[in-house]
Amino acid sequence: MPKYEGEDASEGEEERTETTRGEKILASAMVVFLLIGGVQILNELKEIPSQPQNDLYYQKHGVYKLKAEEDSISAELRTASKTLKNANGEFSRAKEDYLFKREEYRVILDKGGENAVKEREWEEARARYNESQERVEAAQAVYDEVRGRLDEKQGELHKARVLAREEYDRAYQKYRLKVLAVRLAFVLPLLAVAIFVFLRAKKARSKYLLHANAFLAFASLLLIFMIVENVWKFVHVLGISILGAVACAVTLAYLKKQLFSFERVSRSRLREGKCPWCGFPLRSGAGGVAALFCQNCGRRLLEECSECGELRPILARFCPNCGAESEKKRRSEKNKRF
Repeated sequence: MPKYEGEDASEGEEERTETTRGEKILASAMVVFLLIGGVQILNELKEIPSQPQNDLYYQKHGVYKLKAEEDSISAELRTASKTLKNANGEFSRAKEDYLFKREEYRVILDKGGENAVKEREWEEARARYNESQERVEAAQAVYDEVRGRLDEKQGELHKARVLAREEYDRAYQKYRLKVLAVRLAFVLPLLAVAIFVFLRAKKARSKYLLHANAFLAFASLLLIFMIVENVWKFVHVLGISILGAVACAVTLAYLKKQLFSFERVSRSRLREGKCPWCGFPLRSGAGGVAALFCQNCGRRLLEECSECGELRPILARFCPNCGAESEKKRRSEKNKRF
């Protein structure tokens, strides 16, 4: 039995429909593998601009030199603190001995007696007390002087660190902009090529449309990954949640348009013997003739073919009697081209 042109197209369409699920799985795997390679390339592009080194700015502002001087003064302060501590200990002992000798000699004087030995011990204790007090004052003066120099040096060190850090931050921001520019120079042309290939394949109804779609998805996801990575430090969780919600909404709209469009759903319902409008199972009319209207929603199910005049399913792409394409479908495709 000869096949008409419409029959060939219908069989081709059916074959493409049957292999869609396997093709989509392979296309998804293709996107994943491409994305892995693309992310690796983005990471390697960071090495093209020279990244600023923190040590260079610390050295430029003399941070390391000031740090060494601070360490040296800190060592002096530890020595001065130890000397002051020893002097205070010696002073405490000398004071205690002096007070004891003084009280002992005062008791002797109160009794009206004299004791040259106790008097000499009291005078020697007083001399040691005065000397230890002078050593404490001298050690305290040294400690205060070293402490003052250390505070001043620490102030200089803090200021130098702030200046070095500010200059480093400015240089790092410039580095991030350079990295962003290099990455955009890689991703944007890639995305432009992907969009061009996808539009050409879609317009020509190429059998490689799914490959072009996968390539476009890869380029888009790569751009989204780059944007997320660059804005993460600034927007954190709130920004990511907003971006994720927008991305999911766009993806849902795309899937609804491509996979859950009325045309796809209606054709699927027709293949299953259901009403294309409401999905209600269809029953044949009297004498086995297909019903003209749906028993559930009352919508019209058959229309007259413009080519052969026979009745055909109202939303079918091709006439089952002569294979002619639907007039509505031809007008729709013509509008898409123009």
